[in-house]
Amino acid sequence: MKLYVNESMAKFRPFIEQLPALFDEGDLIFQGRNTIRSFVVEGERITVKRFRKPSGFNAFCYGHLRKSKARRAFEHATELVRLGIQTPEPIGYREDYHGIWIRETYLITRFSDYRPISEITNRFPAEGTAEALDAFAAFVVTLHQKGVLHGDFNNSNTQWKRDEKGDYRFELIDINRMQFRGRELTRKESLHNLRRITCQLTAYSYIAGRYGELRGWDSYYTQLACAKRLSTFIAQRNRRYALKAFLRRR
Repeated sequence: MKLYVNESMAKFRPFIEQLPALFDEGDLIFQGRNTIRSFVVEGERITVKRFRKPSGFNAFCYGHLRKSKARRAFEHATELVRLGIQTPEPIGYREDYHGIWIRETYLITRFSDYRPISEITNRFPAEGTAEALDAFAAFVVTLHQKGVLHGDFNNSNTQWKRDEKGDYRFELIDINRMQFRGRELTRKESLHNLRRITCQLTAYSYIAGRYGELRGWDSYYTQLACAKRLSTFIAQRNRRYALKAFLRRR
């Protein structure tokens, strides 16, 4: 077992040390490939994400040749906080092994009450949604100007809420696939990253146009360039899904 706890969060260490035995007692938030539960520990609500067990060679690779998903997510969250980009505050991570094979891995963060940006994109152009998407486009510009490249940047992995002043706030989740370039992203890199926001076309076009304006680019060109990349991305994704479905039937 390997365990790391942020020095400022040491009060959570006893809970994390017992986590495998306690995990199923938490309140279920999400059940899928990974499982997310919430707990009240030391009077505070926290969130624990248990990643799916790696199989085959990955069970060795993630423990020795590559960082585990939990460790990468924790380190990426720490870097996002350093850059002033919102993400659930990282508390620690845990890796459990059976011999040389990695098994369960856990990411522990503070609880977040933010909600998926899809709540807004699905309602666009209803009243108030344009203002929210303006703020979202500005958030994406900030990410790219700070060199942040989210490898799974879709409208489920960006969350939002309004603060007490009524301003829109955004945060990133599912961040184990992420790169920090240390420089502003190029136009090609930026547009390529935007293709993963697979919301309805009217909302997507609006976001792309506002994003282009904020970067000082031609809005119409940005919309066309993004639409082309989105179309290619969806077609490639659908082919992968079809191939997987075919192989499962064999």
